[in-house]
Amino acid sequence: MKALLKNAREQKGLKTREVSKLLSIDQALISKFESGQRQPTKKQILELAQLLEIDFETLMVAWLKEKILNQISGEEYGFKALAEVHRELQPQITKDSIDDLFSEMDLLKSKMEAFRNRQNP
Repeated sequence: MKALLKNAREQKGLKTREVSKLLSIDQALISKFESGQRQPTKKQILELAQLLEIDFETLMVAWLKEKILNQISGEEYGFKALAEVHRELQPQITKDSIDDLFSEMDLLKSKMEAFRNRQNP
């Protein structure tokens, strides 16, 4: 994330003090965000993305990744915990969910065929 912020700021031709003034964030904090010494708040991420014209999703993913890494780095069971979270967040694919999906696809197909028949009588 730090490289994203610094590169975007430099590409816009802005100094840290200019970003600081535009966003009402202390200049030292801007420097710390870029060096990785501090994490911006979610609100600050939104403001930085808008000002520096960084894709918000890209910046949020980088921000969340750093938050997670900061929490689990050095923890003996950090990776195992992360794997559990990943497994828990994965959508559960079951036979019923697949059957539901096929039913929705069949319904959509019949609607599209009816639409096509109305367009080409």
